[in-house]
Amino acid sequence: MTGAVRAEGAPTGPGRGAGTPLDGVRVVELVDESAEYCGRMLAGLGADVVKVEPPDGAPSRRQGPFLDDVPGPDRSLAFWADNVGKRSVVVPEGPDGDGAVRALVEAADVLVHTLRPDAAARRGLDYERLGPALPRLVVCAVTPFGQSGPWADFEADDLVLMALGGSMAACGYGPGPDGYDTPPLAAHGEQAWRTASTYAAIAVLAALWWRDVGEEGRGQFVDVSAHECSASMTEWHCMTYLCSGSVFRRGAHPTLTAADGRQVAALNPDFLGPHVFANMLAMLEDEGVAGPLSDPAFADPGYRAGHYGEVWRAMKRLAAANDGERLYRLGQGAGLPWGVIRSPEEVAGDTHLQARGHFVELDHPELGRTVRYPGAPFLAHGSPWRMDRRPPLLGEHTAQVAGEWGVTW
Repeated sequence: MTGAVRAEGAPTGPGRGAGTPLDGVRVVELVDESAEYCGRMLAGLGADVVKVEPPDGAPSRRQGPFLDDVPGPDRSLAFWADNVGKRSVVVPEGPDGDGAVRALVEAADVLVHTLRPDAAARRGLDYERLGPALPRLVVCAVTPFGQSGPWADFEADDLVLMALGGSMAACGYGPGPDGYDTPPLAAHGEQAWRTASTYAAIAVLAALWWRDVGEEGRGQFVDVSAHECSASMTEWHCMTYLCSGSVFRRGAHPTLTAADGRQVAALNPDFLGPHVFANMLAMLEDEGVAGPLSDPAFADPGYRAGHYGEVWRAMKRLAAANDGERLYRLGQGAGLPWGVIRSPEEVAGDTHLQARGHFVELDHPELGRTVRYPGAPFLAHGSPWRMDRRPPLLGEHTAQVAGEWGVTW
């Protein structure tokens, strides 16, 4: 892999130059906001990710919310979230800019872009030209429907991808005894693009391994279709239909309303074995709310399935007598997968995440303050996640990258 030269005064810390999986790997990122998370993951794994931006900055820099509600290209919290750890290079628009991108790509190991085939060809960044000239280069294209097929030129946002992929149809509430029903629901947070970006990062890792550890010694083109990634999010629902013809029906996820009004996700997976009901019954009896469930007849799964209303009523009695935090812990104490539904701001104060060092404070010298970020999605003690560089200011590293990578434009 290409060895990147570290600039004088470059950030140092856990992982940088000390065993990160992608240390020395150079990545050129030419993407819109749909695939920025891919670059963030590669940066966390130690790659030198250089974000190529036009003079007015990436579109995500204009996406709110903004720090202290003051708009600005270096104040977008949305941009910060997905671009931490990267460097920013500004290139001119037009042919000169395309030449600059090409120069950067020639010095890189990986190019990640969100260009359709025609756009990539117009800019001289299609793999038909890059592959023969740069045989070790890995090119990863992340687009709504991939580079081929009848929908290749279709447009989509995250909502459309969730709809066409089948995930929305599995989310929401089916008709209940009271007639309550909702249309399909989409999860918040750009889940389709997040999934596509994650798969893209995995594919880049595999392509680098194939190049450097396998026998081929060559790069390759990776075509990531966000539509296909969204279809993979249907979990077992698609497989159930393919294998049995059975159609998945939406249904409410079991939640309990605690005494303080908090909602607690309260799944009772009877299918895992008889110990599940036995543990739950012991908990309900200890709390004095088991009621009819203490009847030995309920130990029979068939009888229990026919009288499940009694199980749910006992759980509601338990919920009415406890606040959300205690209810969640009662369930966990009985070996049940229960959890209180928390807001994002509550997650920021999660003591378990804090104990594992999930949140990281990064210095923003231009602001005279530090900012707290969600950190590594996993812990790897031998090859640690790198989290030591705040998101880049617009064009902050243009001269630095040109010097380190030996490119001019």
